[in-house]
Amino acid sequence: MIDWPDSSGPLPSLQGCIHVWAVALDYARFDLRSWLPRLSPQEQARALRFKFAADRRRYIIAHVAVRDILAGYLNVAAGDVRFVEGANGKPRLGTRLAGSGIEFNLSHSHERALFAATQELAVGIDLEFVKSEFGFHEVAERFFARDEVAALRALPMALQRQAFYKCWTSKEAFLKAKGTGLSGALDEVEIGLSSGNRVSISASVSGWRLTELELGAGYEGALVVEREKATSIHPLQWQPASDIDAETSA
Repeated sequence: MIDWPDSSGPLPSLQGCIHVWAVALDYARFDLRSWLPRLSPQEQARALRFKFAADRRRYIIAHVAVRDILAGYLNVAAGDVRFVEGANGKPRLGTRLAGSGIEFNLSHSHERALFAATQELAVGIDLEFVKSEFGFHEVAERFFARDEVAALRALPMALQRQAFYKCWTSKEAFLKAKGTGLSGALDEVEIGLSSGNRVSISASVSGWRLTELELGAGYEGALVVEREKATSIHPLQWQPASDIDAETSA
């Protein structure tokens, strides 16, 4: 289980490390009127297209967090952060800010989001809420390699659901890091059992490193970064800026 320290105080340097931010999407003081204007016109339009209020809230909080975090690294106002669409829709910083070398990736599921940021290294992150009623075997048969399906089915039944989500998030993180999306081939991931009868995931993909994220609370996650040599991971927890709360309470 990762200990997510508060992000109060100066941001640590991105040099030689990856920052993984945890973002709570069930923020009790969320108010549409004060949060929505913090997004770009395009993001606002997309947010308002969500049919359900909960999905709208989750999208808005996650993307306000992304702008706020990146603004802190770039020393600009959150409204000045601009994005362009990269390969297969993966967002990147716009031309004026691209010289910072900051690479990032966002994933959100249910009431949590994870945001990864680093410098000069491609990065992908994926997060999934473990659904107790989801029929995962059919999805595994369609998208997993034959050896992965066999390894999944060889596990005790009580561990198969967790193993599926660990494997799925790992594959998604690879595809997001490479910028191929679902148009790319799903990299082979090895499923096994470590000491204590715990599901373990590993991958041997040249030039890339996979890290499992121990999240607890019904979530599974994975991080993939370019380069095989060690790069430290620095967990942080995003907190909404006080001025958002001030607007909400006004």
